[in-house]
Amino acid sequence: MTTSTRDRAFPVPADEQERLRSLAEYGIVGAPELPDLPSVVALAAYVCGVPNAVVNIIGATQQHQLGAYGFEGGACAREDSMCAISMVEPEMVVVRDATLDPRFEQNPFVTGEINHVRFYASAQLRDRDGHVLGALCVFDQKPHDLTPQQREGLDKLARMVMDVIDLHRHSRLLEQALDQVHRTGRELQRSNASLQHFAGQVSHDLKNPLTGVLGFVAMLADVPAVAADPIAKRSVDKALSSATRMWRMIEDVLSHASVGGRPSFTDVSLDSVAHQVVDDLATSIAAARATVEIEPLPTVHGDVTQLRVLIQNLVSNAVKFRDPGRPCRIRLTGEETPAGWTLSIADNGIGIPAEDRPRVLEMFTRLNTDVEGSGIGLATCQRIVEAHDAALVIDETPGGGTTMRITLPKPFDRLSLVPLG
Repeated sequence: MTTSTRDRAFPVPADEQERLRSLAEYGIVGAPELPDLPSVVALAAYVCGVPNAVVNIIGATQQHQLGAYGFEGGACAREDSMCAISMVEPEMVVVRDATLDPRFEQNPFVTGEINHVRFYASAQLRDRDGHVLGALCVFDQKPHDLTPQQREGLDKLARMVMDVIDLHRHSRLLEQALDQVHRTGRELQRSNASLQHFAGQVSHDLKNPLTGVLGFVAMLADVPAVAADPIAKRSVDKALSSATRMWRMIEDVLSHASVGGRPSFTDVSLDSVAHQVVDDLATSIAAARATVEIEPLPTVHGDVTQLRVLIQNLVSNAVKFRDPGRPCRIRLTGEETPAGWTLSIADNGIGIPAEDRPRVLEMFTRLNTDVEGSGIGLATCQRIVEAHDAALVIDETPGGGTTMRITLPKPFDRLSLVPLG
């Protein structure tokens, strides 16, 4: 079909900008023809008993014809479009003879400049928000009428056209989502490779000075004066134990990074891990004049390195965020529940407001900037919890403070393992 351009005004809907944004989201203008559209358009011509039918999509300046039946579709200026006029009407437009209708009598599709349309009918194509994207149009070169049944059929077919267009939009969104997943996967692989390299480098850099510390402490242990002094010997033994445990943790972190952050599950005595953590934090606990009470804790199924980091971060936080107006008390308890094992770490510190509790688990979040920290500790705890298919709940301790509850599933309850990293 030929095109024509002229400086003629066309009606603009009140929601024009929203309508054009919706049309852009559908992505049908300029896209390959929608495969199901020609069949629906042909059915419209058959139902209405006319030789021509088409889906006219009205853009900002042009009309785009999709799925044309009875002629070759194309594009024309919006001011030449009959559907650009009918799209602002409140209901379906049916015109027996367009030469007798003042809305269309001077239109180039009617006057012969483009075509000799006489009969014209169109049903609007509305998106789910009510914006009119165009119309399903049927026409003939001779006058014609539609029965009520034909009008109803044309209206139903217009809704079917929108179903086809919606399906295309959802397919586009799905393709975009899949593309994003693939790109995210590639970025994650690159990020994991960088993380593994970084962890390896950091582990190597930490080992060098730690090797010196281990050697020096081991040498002290062999000094006769130290061996003869119970207090000195106990201090050296504790330092040697802590340094050895740190060495093992560095080895575990390096191994953890080298396998892509996947937890290594085994039976873990939380009681033993908790006491080790308290020993490692003995200096800071003593400086805060804190009291740490450890009730008998269960043996659970998990990654010993990650669970040690989890408990250490939570106990360390309880010490750091103590209430200066009263002695710091921290209590670790455990119980078996139908869902698994629950570890509770309760303190009587300054507490966390209820509205801030979800946010403190995010990376680099610091509610109290007066206390030294990086805002990484609780985010790390959250990742460890996710890696164990566990649940972390932040509650208020009766009387004030924070209680952290971690529920670890039993092995037969574990449905999936989420890699940490």
